[in-house]
Amino acid sequence: LLSGWHVEAEGKVYRQPGEIKMQVSSGIDWFELHGAVDFGGVVAKLPELLAALRRGETMVKLGDGTFGLLPEEWLNKYGLLAGLGETHEDHLRFKRTQVGVLDALLATQPQATFDEAFGHAREALKNFDGVRLAEPPQGFQGTLRPYQKEGLGWLHFLRQFDFGGCLADDMGLGKTVQVLALLEERRQLRRSSQSAAAVKSADSTAVLAPSLVVVPKSLVFNWRQEAARFAPEMRVLDHTGQSRLRGETAHFEDYDVILTTYGTLRNDVEDLKDTKFDYVVLDEAQFIKNAKAHMTQIVHQLSARHRICLTGTPLENHLGELWSLFHFLQPGFLGDEKAFNSTFRRPIEK
Repeated sequence: LLSGWHVEAEGKVYRQPGEIKMQVSSGIDWFELHGAVDFGGVVAKLPELLAALRRGETMVKLGDGTFGLLPEEWLNKYGLLAGLGETHEDHLRFKRTQVGVLDALLATQPQATFDEAFGHAREALKNFDGVRLAEPPQGFQGTLRPYQKEGLGWLHFLRQFDFGGCLADDMGLGKTVQVLALLEERRQLRRSSQSAAAVKSADSTAVLAPSLVVVPKSLVFNWRQEAARFAPEMRVLDHTGQSRLRGETAHFEDYDVILTTYGTLRNDVEDLKDTKFDYVVLDEAQFIKNAKAHMTQIVHQLSARHRICLTGTPLENHLGELWSLFHFLQPGFLGDEKAFNSTFRRPIEK
């Protein structure tokens, strides 16, 4: 084939792949990857090529009845796409948090084209020079240790790039304090945006919403105590117990932070899922380590601009638990469960 031979076997004609074209366009909160491979004048679109990969095939049936061969180099380079992007008609759709995946792919395709929005996203990644230590906001009643300032700076980095993240410090190192410093910043920005006509920033609409913190029942008192100590002006609603208000009487918008438990969330998900939160924070996030558990399905119904998991044990038994956390934090970032298991989990555990 490489020498231009016409190859036919058992009545089937095989074609060698030629030019590969890639193009990225931007949607509201996604990127669309359009691609095609020319097999000697017969073109195959990217979704049908990746469908063949998912079936474990090394060739694709073309529109004229011939077969296009997928060489091993192509399989190694683009096979991972089969589990990372969502198929939509003639293209793949990627979430904005997957911009790094597309950037790495296009680095091997210098002839690929992309629109201005994707170009800006690539430049932001390219110009990022590392996480910087961050001071807590004025009025925060506490002093952060250097590693906690680094943690706060890392939380800023996540928000800058619309990433979700798992803060996995060991028990006793002050994960709660770092998050309270972040939520106090959001409270102050929220308060200033309410007192002014509008805050002219891309973040202004989201920051008008309260944040939701979900914790085990045993940690409710600790969160209330820490919030009162470090951020006394923060309005915290203890949304637990039989006396809690539900439905339209809850008035979540009157508070900065809604504090609830996993058990209460299970019972009140119909109320909570209709609120667009600024942050959703899951403390002791190993509660959702099982991707198929009922509680894991419940937290996926919550709507938030930003998502944070806190846990000292992001892995207890196997890598699938880490996938479950990230499926909540950034759905699609590590691909679907099947692709993650075949690409990462089984090779690493082996």
